[in-house]
Amino acid sequence: MEREQDGRLNFLDLTITKGASEMTFKIFRKPTTNDTTIPNDSYHPLEQKFAAIRYFANRIHTYNLDHLQKQKETDIVKQVIHNNKYDTSLLNRFSKNTIQRQRHKQENQNQRWVTFTYVGRETRYITKLFRNPSLKVAYTTNSNFRPFHVRF
Repeated sequence: MEREQDGRLNFLDLTITKGASEMTFKIFRKPTTNDTTIPNDSYHPLEQKFAAIRYFANRIHTYNLDHLQKQKETDIVKQVIHNNKYDTSLLNRFSKNTIQRQRHKQENQNQRWVTFTYVGRETRYITKLFRNPSLKVAYTTNSNFRPFHVRF
């Protein structure tokens, strides 16, 4: 069990530092951590190779790091990427994707869903009348299928 020392606590992959009026965060790495990920020249699928880079980019942009800590983490991750024979521009690409997902998520928080029982083409016609950027339409049915039991 981790215990707070000098106002700091390591929790998962963060170091949380308690100040007089605020808490600050930085990425925590165990002393035994190395910079090994799946190397670019391996025969793994691209999705597996890029998983670590996506994770690093996501961590940089979703954790509440100050500007200095973000820059330090970016430099470390670029070194890890370089050591594993990847182009460091991949971090920028995945960072942009993470930022776009965050913006999209914030924009969609104001949307509400309405449901209509689907009875045919008329339902689509009626729902077109409700077109509104803050409303999303979902269709339901009245079908109550019961499980089919086979007897031998």
